[in-house]
Amino acid sequence: MSLEENIYISLIAALVNFVLSVIVPCALKDHKNFLPKVRVMLEQNRAALLSSSILVAVIVFLSLEAAPVIKSELIPNYILNLAHLSNPRLSAPLSI
Repeated sequence: MSLEENIYISLIAALVNFVLSVIVPCALKDHKNFLPKVRVMLEQNRAALLSSSILVAVIVFLSLEAAPVIKSELIPNYILNLAHLSNPRLSAPLSI
């Protein structure tokens, strides 16, 4: 995936985190006065919600950027090293 797609997906993940962090606790408590509870939740927890959403965006972005490297380089080397441990007749273990 391209850098722009990874940024876009990260921003969507942050937005979903923000929305669910507000709606789910308010919806589980009581269905009456839902919107006032959402407003109070936003006012009281704005900093925590913002930092949580930023953290989710960064983690999702780093995961999306690291996934191709892990898939193409680290996992095959790890599997080959495990194969060497089970069969000593193979050549020297590969370095990661």
